[in-house]
Amino acid sequence: TNVASTDPTNCGVNDGTITVSGTGGSGSFEYSIDGGSDWTNTTGLFTGLDGDSYQVMVRNASGNSCEVTGPIIVLTDKVAPTISNVASTDLTDCGVVDGTITITASGSGALQYSIDGGTTWQATDVFTGLSAGTYQIRVRNIDGSCVESDSDVTLTAPVAPVITNVNPKNPSNCGEDDGEIKVN
Repeated sequence: TNVASTDPTNCGVNDGTITVSGTGGSGSFEYSIDGGSDWTNTTGLFTGLDGDSYQVMVRNASGNSCEVTGPIIVLTDKVAPTISNVASTDLTDCGVVDGTITITASGSGALQYSIDGGTTWQATDVFTGLSAGTYQIRVRNIDGSCVESDSDVTLTAPVAPVITNVNPKNPSNCGEDDGEIKVN
């Protein structure tokens, strides 16, 4: 009378379900989701399923030939995104915050991107206005499933020079232009 199903919730997770309900017949029922090869289920609830096609059937528990074939149920696994490239630009000068990271990824449907290990996410694959530091690259499906990682990216900033010593030398006499300043 009814067949309900849920797809697996994440990549590599076998937690899909099929629930079959039957009425009529005589006595209790046995259920199958493999076209009648296995009839051990008496509840109609099948759990721990991966993405695949399942032929639903029900019969009287007495094992007689009163079998009814239901629909073929297709459970769909989540598809993990693929990160194909991560490009970055270091900061251009001392005192500026203009580093960038661009993540190129593909997948089924919309994707989300993170550079802080998945703490925060955004819909665009370009991050700008970044300071020097190490960034943890992640991409996931829009529903939050199937998080993929790439190598961390470290942005560097130019290092400002440091003056360690200034040695002035006064001109040797009035009107002489032989003074100097030596900066180390």
